[in-house]
Amino acid sequence: MKMSCLKYRGARLNRGFTLIEVVTMVLVLAIAVPPTLEILMSNSAARANVINTGRATMLASNILEGVLADVSSNDPSLGFDALADSNAYLNTPTTGFYDRISIATISYTDLGLSYSVEISELVSTDGTVSMDSDDNIFRTITVVVEYPSADGLAYRLPVSLMVSNL
Repeated sequence: MKMSCLKYRGARLNRGFTLIEVVTMVLVLAIAVPPTLEILMSNSAARANVINTGRATMLASNILEGVLADVSSNDPSLGFDALADSNAYLNTPTTGFYDRISIATISYTDLGLSYSVEISELVSTDGTVSMDSDDNIFRTITVVVEYPSADGLAYRLPVSLMVSNL
């Protein structure tokens, strides 16, 4: 009878943790958790930046495709010659480029992205105005997309292409 009582008490004592084991475990966790959380947070921020850069690239691409479609259009109010008055082409209420493309860009602007379109004067193949006006047959279209980064900064993504009526 005495023997079984001792076995029971010994078994009961062996099932728990000692104070030293608990303190050691708390110290290990206190040392390991903060760096692990920091790594996870920086990876999360980097992933968010990659996603936003992809969105900005897609937005710029969509806008440039819209301009290319307008340049190629047979509509008398569009085409390459419409780019000569960039303000009218971009900003005319209801028929201007910004109003016409807003349905395709709203999902991006709702996410905090913004954009602007710049249309250059007539330039030559190297992107500069040539002294010979016959060489100036292109316009450079530049889309600048601004988007937020995970650290609160604003990034700018400029994308350009040259168009002609040839």
